[in-house]
Amino acid sequence: MSSEPSEPGSNTSATSGYTQGHSAAVVASHASRTVNNSAAFLLPHLKPDFTLLDLGCGPGTITRGFCSYIPRGRVIGIDAAESVIEQAQAFSSASTKTEYPNLSFQVGDITAALPFADGSIDVVYTSQTILHIPAPVAVMKEAHRVLKPGGMLAMRETDSMVWHPTNSGMDAYWAALGKAVPPGAQGMGTGRRLHVWAKEAGFSAAKMQVGTGGMCYAAPDLSRWWADVHVQRLRGDVGKKWVEDLKLVRDQNEIDEMVAGLKAWGDNEEAWYAALQGELICWK
Repeated sequence: MSSEPSEPGSNTSATSGYTQGHSAAVVASHASRTVNNSAAFLLPHLKPDFTLLDLGCGPGTITRGFCSYIPRGRVIGIDAAESVIEQAQAFSSASTKTEYPNLSFQVGDITAALPFADGSIDVVYTSQTILHIPAPVAVMKEAHRVLKPGGMLAMRETDSMVWHPTNSGMDAYWAALGKAVPPGAQGMGTGRRLHVWAKEAGFSAAKMQVGTGGMCYAAPDLSRWWADVHVQRLRGDVGKKWVEDLKLVRDQNEIDEMVAGLKAWGDNEEAWYAALQGELICWK
């Protein structure tokens, strides 16, 4: 490997165990994540000349947000899905290439050896990525390898979700969603285990900032929007995969019941949903 982070297009395996697919509805929900609502815990620690690597960057909305905090450094997003990287690159080319010349994206398998030299990165960041990975400690070990001395691994991963009011369709949907992760992946409960896995990966407990964050969607507008995002998932590739491939539901009737439950919840004037996130910064 070279002594500098590789350029976009450098090769790495693009395999992934991600089970949610990359339909328009899935990407839309990912695109709602920004540097302010998903990385606020990290922003005070960034310096203008850092090199930051976003693992599992998706459509790059968080990744792009880092650029204004690292104007003289580099921001690199890497994801296994070529179609999503193409979307991230297309958006960047259209609206941010001039504003953020330090931004790049590349396809790569973050569960394999990262295409970066030892000690070449200042910050490795993940958001809603580790919960889909069957071997999180291996990913964190790779992060430790590529980080410079004093560099940071920063992670924000879902731990648990609550919603009100409940109905049978909503309950069935969230139960299935919790199971829709690759075999061996933690899924729900990941946030509370980040610091444990980080210690196994070689980070010191004495050099960790352990915390939590959250996300809330309440009636009327945000609940309807959030419900619709998930309805579109079920009506598209995700629902089809749950029926035909993952066998998380018996048939389309169960999907229809989930859709009805989500829509009813979204329209309820008492609707309230919150997700508890584990947030961790580890210094090498």
